[in-house]
Amino acid sequence: MKPSTALDRTILSTFSPGFGGAIVPEWIKPWLENGLGSVTLFASNTPNFEAAANLIEDLRSYNPDVLITIDEEGGDVTRLFVREGSRYPTPALLGQCDDEDLTYRSYNSMGTILREIGIDITYAPVADVVAFENNPIVGVRSFGMSTDVVTRHVAAAVKGLQSAGVGACVKHFPGHGAVLEDSHHDLPHIKLALVDYESQHISPFKHAIQSGVAAIMIGHLVAESLDREFPASLSSKVIRDYLRGVLGFDGLIVTDALDMGAIGGPTKIHESALKALGAGSDLLCFSGMGDQSQFVSSSFDWIKSAVDSGALPTKSLEESEQRIISWRSANKTKGVATAAVDFKDLIHGFEVSGSVELEPGAINLVEIGTKPTIAAGDVSWGMHRELRAVGIACDIHASDAETLATKKLVVAFRDAYRDAPLLATLKRLNERFPEAIFIDMGWPSREFVPKNLIRAFGSSAVIAQAVAARIRAK
Repeated sequence: MKPSTALDRTILSTFSPGFGGAIVPEWIKPWLENGLGSVTLFASNTPNFEAAANLIEDLRSYNPDVLITIDEEGGDVTRLFVREGSRYPTPALLGQCDDEDLTYRSYNSMGTILREIGIDITYAPVADVVAFENNPIVGVRSFGMSTDVVTRHVAAAVKGLQSAGVGACVKHFPGHGAVLEDSHHDLPHIKLALVDYESQHISPFKHAIQSGVAAIMIGHLVAESLDREFPASLSSKVIRDYLRGVLGFDGLIVTDALDMGAIGGPTKIHESALKALGAGSDLLCFSGMGDQSQFVSSSFDWIKSAVDSGALPTKSLEESEQRIISWRSANKTKGVATAAVDFKDLIHGFEVSGSVELEPGAINLVEIGTKPTIAAGDVSWGMHRELRAVGIACDIHASDAETLATKKLVVAFRDAYRDAPLLATLKRLNERFPEAIFIDMGWPSREFVPKNLIRAFGSSAVIAQAVAARIRAK
């Protein structure tokens, strides 16, 4: 792009695109030099801590003030630990443990790592309260189905992250847990009366605000009690009137990814970006997929034309720019790290039935899961490494192998509740091998209740360690 004016820099201050790989692409360098406000990192940008830190240092060589954000939630949704599985538990398991200090320490430890590699804000924790067991988008990303539990642990997570010197961004306001649609594809509608919505779903966000949360991400969903016409992410009624006016939030407001199907997908990004700014958002999350250079260019041109025509007030953009500058200048501390999490603390959150102990020796192991959600992506999971680490040799088999009966059988699975063929496979295995040990490593599949069962509420590496410790317990 050409040398920028003050207006150009103000517009660009609200942009947060992503890109692929651990090297700064040529297309983004001029945008950085001319005032790009933020860059969002994803798994391909962070193959290891050193590469991520070098990438961030390189980004800041083009713009020292650029905010670096990441979608690191802990647990099954991770960008830092895709290859080995996260060293942090899921919110769902932390909610099961219901130890606020454990949640604080988990997020503080994660925040310390983020801060050390140069991250400013992470899009976490999830503040959604799961209202339906088969919610397709939240699951183990939530602290659970109790508004009280979610509220308390969201506050602990926010304090843990921000004590480490990293800004927390709670999501997906005003609450995504009462939907049956996945907003990556469809636009959900929530029809709850406002009094019920506030008491059941908005409460965690209110308490996060009281805890001083840095940012709030707006979800792509229609909360009909707040605005019957527009998704929250594009609604001035939700953002300006309610979140700013009623709840008194004065921090950064971030959009959920603008390429999501709920608001029209990639072909509508430029329109969605303008609508989001017009509704009162401060930072536009473009995600890291597709041709981000085209998304940034088209959105910039579209927004600038709207400002020139008077359709988008300059004052609104300047207020967003000032919030970003103010947060950046205020967040200069290194943070304080506390004790790390001992994986054995997590065992208290498991649901266990039947006999799940194993003696040292060889077993047959089946690991079977459904297609990952878009939010989580492909992340390493399973039990073979952790079982071997505690002295249990594993022969890994397919679920239909004829040799499964030769040794004790252990079956690790996840998210069968949203995959009918997987659920049917599990039921067949249970009929054939009623003494097998089953390990549910996702959001609980309540319709599957074998005799010997551990529900672990997640599949991150640290949870697998805890499961292995429980199985070898004496």
